[in-house]
Amino acid sequence: MASDDNRLFLAFPAEELALPLKTLQQRLDLSGRRIPPEQLHLTLHFLGQCSPEQQASLLEQLNRLPLPGFELTLDRLGCFSRAGVVWLGPSTPPAALMTLADTVELKCRALGVGKPHRAYRPHITLFRHCKTDVLPAIAPLPYRPQSLCLYRSTLTDQGPEYHCLKRWELKRE
Repeated sequence: MASDDNRLFLAFPAEELALPLKTLQQRLDLSGRRIPPEQLHLTLHFLGQCSPEQQASLLEQLNRLPLPGFELTLDRLGCFSRAGVVWLGPSTPPAALMTLADTVELKCRALGVGKPHRAYRPHITLFRHCKTDVLPAIAPLPYRPQSLCLYRSTLTDQGPEYHCLKRWELKRE
């Protein structure tokens, strides 16, 4: 049985984008909670509650997985209306990222962790608890993730906090 404090997800940290994304958040000036710069990331797969055995199996699988480097252009703002999330993502995700997402989805399904989404949509969440119908065009922002992290999400009164439990460097091209 999974403990209530072992909510996990896989994501690419976006530390190098902290300043431009903070500037974008300020420029948008939307209601809702801004995601702090140190918490910004591009989600690969949400796992949810994991048992220690599931986590160990997942780590074993990921340690053997080739993790190619890739670059994407963050050029599109969007909103998940039901969730109240405003995000930044690529209009055209790179094939290497989409292949990795499919591979991880299959591995997680085999381990019985995570819920499959209708379709993977790579994005960086900028705001939570935000409702908006109009988002401006933005200048494209290149992003080349350096690593993939397994994060634990801990819910607090101020919102979730993310802690990297394990980091894998992406291969250089």
